[in-house]
Amino acid sequence: MWRVAMLVCLWSVSAAADELPKNLLLKCEGKLTTIINPPTVESVTPRKFETTLRLKDGELADTDSMFLNTGNCELKNGVVVCTGKAVYASTLDAGSESRVMKSYINRETGEYNFFMETTHHTGRNATGKKSEGMKYVRTGICRPISKPIF
Repeated sequence: MWRVAMLVCLWSVSAAADELPKNLLLKCEGKLTTIINPPTVESVTPRKFETTLRLKDGELADTDSMFLNTGNCELKNGVVVCTGKAVYASTLDAGSESRVMKSYINRETGEYNFFMETTHHTGRNATGKKSEGMKYVRTGICRPISKPIF
């Protein structure tokens, strides 16, 4: 009987390790590269970034910018993988900007990668003629600053 109890305990610990935390704060820092079109020396020179991320209920939110949030987070082979798409009205003209984003956090090492690619559209709601926008890449390390709440 105690063997069955032991197996149940081990299985529940293993299952918890394969699940996303329900609420976790992460402090992240590293290098940020923003490549605008056409590229310039300033745009391809990496800068330092530092931010706080909140992984909560399957969404990875940047507490410094609501424009860098990704959702649909899943744990795949020890890596938290999140995706996102958004469309914003352009502040420069009557067009719009669409964004495709992907976030990756290695659960064991804390390695963090965030990729965003934007496309400019001449019309609202990502319609009309397309032109290249920018590429935004963050690479760094995250460490938990709160205990995971499962």
